[in-house]
Amino acid sequence: MIEKNEKQIFHMKASGEFFILFLYSPLCGTCKKAEQMMFALENVFDSMLFVKANINTIPSFVREEKIKSIPCLQAVQNKNTVKTIYAFHSIPSLVERLHPIIEKRHAEHE
Repeated sequence: MIEKNEKQIFHMKASGEFFILFLYSPLCGTCKKAEQMMFALENVFDSMLFVKANINTIPSFVREEKIKSIPCLQAVQNKNTVKTIYAFHSIPSLVERLHPIIEKRHAEHE
């Protein structure tokens, strides 16, 4: 996962690029566990772009997206957030929730 700053995230979103964004805080224990799940997700969806951002450094993005808690996972496509996930129950549950979005994207690009 590549760390991005607020300007980079806004630019990626405005470009219409498809990416998965992991929002975290370095002092959050739950975020550390969730980040380990994210590494596994990157292996499952190896053709997807995964990025991460420290929520403490992206206040405008947090306000605009109305982020309620962390850890947070967003799927961004065509300049829109198409999925927001706050509950990181397990790797299989994350795969199950992201799979339809990623499959739809693959179908659109074939």
